[in-house]
Amino acid sequence: MPLPSLKITLLVDNNAPEPLEKEHGFSAWIEAGDRRILFDTGQSGAMQANAARLGIDPGDADTLVLSHGHYDHTGTLPEFLAVNDKARIYMGDNLSVDRWSCKPGTDPRSIGIPEASRQALLALPPGRVHELSTPLYLMPGVGITGPVPRVSPVEDTGGPFYLDNASREDDLIEDDQSMWFETDEGIVILLGCCHAGLVNTVDYIRRVSGKDRIRGIIGGMHLVNADEKRLNYTFDAMKSWQPEFLVPCHCTGAEQTLSMLGAIGGDIVKPGQAGMVIQG
Repeated sequence: MPLPSLKITLLVDNNAPEPLEKEHGFSAWIEAGDRRILFDTGQSGAMQANAARLGIDPGDADTLVLSHGHYDHTGTLPEFLAVNDKARIYMGDNLSVDRWSCKPGTDPRSIGIPEASRQALLALPPGRVHELSTPLYLMPGVGITGPVPRVSPVEDTGGPFYLDNASREDDLIEDDQSMWFETDEGIVILLGCCHAGLVNTVDYIRRVSGKDRIRGIIGGMHLVNADEKRLNYTFDAMKSWQPEFLVPCHCTGAEQTLSMLGAIGGDIVKPGQAGMVIQG
């Protein structure tokens, strides 16, 4: 059943017009029918500041969806929980594992969920936290993918991600999940970082939902480290979907977004920023 109404407001992004705050992170506010959903919590406070300036009260959320367990998507979780004692939380299995970025020539950097956020989740009643291993419909027309199968040989997690600080065990970020919304004009997809790969994610959502028409895609596409082969593969897939809009945000990459504009066109590609509103 298509949603009667959909409105997505970007609360946190790497880009923001004044007087909104920008930070390396992502968060979105979703009004789907009578549901109020917060998707990710940003990194260090821009979510709360921008929500206040935009007239949005995170305390009104009935649901929190966490796309994956990186610091820039799970920061300020304790602050959110301090003003919201009712929202049910949906996240992928093993979101809270230790995670590291180990770039050659630099010191390893911890990039997992902040310890304060980890403890805040552990302190919640078990019935309030839902760890997903399969897709879930929150309501008719609103779905969460849960972990996305990695099928494409071209797509990877998009960075030097490990489960230890000695680069011994790859972090496949298997908890990575996205959301989709079924409208009369087609599916609208909301991504956090899309570490599972954009084509993998879109193909999976089409398969699970049984709906082919992709109306639009919003969020971090993690193409910032993509080589030319992967970019061309992704842009070819985008063209085949024939979406009304693409809103690259956060970790898509500035140069990669410019390439997307050149390949797809400015009538479809609308770079995201905090405060941007997408109506369904």
